[in-house]
Amino acid sequence: MSKVREVTDKNFVEEVLNSDIPVEVDFWAPWCAPCNVISPIYENLAEEYKDFKFCKVNVDENKQTAMKYRIMSIPMQIFFVNGEKVGEILGAVPEQTIRSKVDEVLNNYPVDELGRFNKILTLWIEHNKKYARKLKEWDEKYENMGDRAVYNSILQTAQEIENSNKKLSRLLNEFLKKV
Repeated sequence: MSKVREVTDKNFVEEVLNSDIPVEVDFWAPWCAPCNVISPIYENLAEEYKDFKFCKVNVDENKQTAMKYRIMSIPMQIFFVNGEKVGEILGAVPEQTIRSKVDEVLNNYPVDELGRFNKILTLWIEHNKKYARKLKEWDEKYENMGDRAVYNSILQTAQEIENSNKKLSRLLNEFLKKV
């Protein structure tokens, strides 16, 4: 029995967009030779990756979904996380290309709670670091920023956030070492 799920216009939202794990959707047709060449690759990956859902949509039988995602050429693989498109692969590509994309999606969108926790905090820290640098650059460029007392308070608060960020980063590293 195939681990790759057949998805239709009727169950696309439930199977793909509402999935709690990442999903790859292979848009294909029975007459498409390249589609038939890569189909076994998805069967093998579906056996291997337990926290990743592999689906296929027959574009001839499910025109509504194919039109919604503007499928003009097949095979076309679209990757979804939390109902959002996060990547795609067009054409019959080697297994390693598909595997790399699956690994990339899992790395960027972890399915386990610890991985999600780590990813959220890491993104938070990186986001704040980026804007702290921009504020410092801005302060160096613009001496006269209007109400200097208010602006200094903004810079002080930004520095407090940066210090908290450093502490958060340190605590996250300590936490991950103990888990």
